[in-house]
Amino acid sequence: MAKSTRKRSRRASHQPTANRFLGDALSLASTFADSRKAASADRIGELASAAREFGVSLNDFPQLRRYGDQAAGSLDDLADYVAKTDIPDMLDDFVGFAMRRPVATLTLGVATGLAFTQLAYGWPLPMRRLRTTSNGNVKRSHRRKPVN
Repeated sequence: MAKSTRKRSRRASHQPTANRFLGDALSLASTFADSRKAASADRIGELASAAREFGVSLNDFPQLRRYGDQAAGSLDDLADYVAKTDIPDMLDDFVGFAMRRPVATLTLGVATGLAFTQLAYGWPLPMRRLRTTSNGNVKRSHRRKPVN
């Protein structure tokens, strides 16, 4: 019986340290996330400006220009939302959206994964590797199938 009391007291003595460590880690993560949030809002604003400029260049296509302006307006709204909303509130909003529209959430997740993969590995993916020979000419390397 005495051993179980000692084990509980040891756990209890480590609990405040663990809680402090967790609190410090969450505080650090929150500070980092807030700084990244501001940078993300700036990037979204830059993307909105680029969409707006692209729309201006489409004078011959008024319908496409309207789409560009609508996209720029939506991106501006998103940038404002990211800049003004706390991260826990954003997560709550995302959970609510995911519960209301699971198919849209799945589609968004797949699209985000594909975009991230393309950004991580470079776009477009090389179909063939190019090598230069000793005289500076470019030689395409082809994989050969093994002969059985």
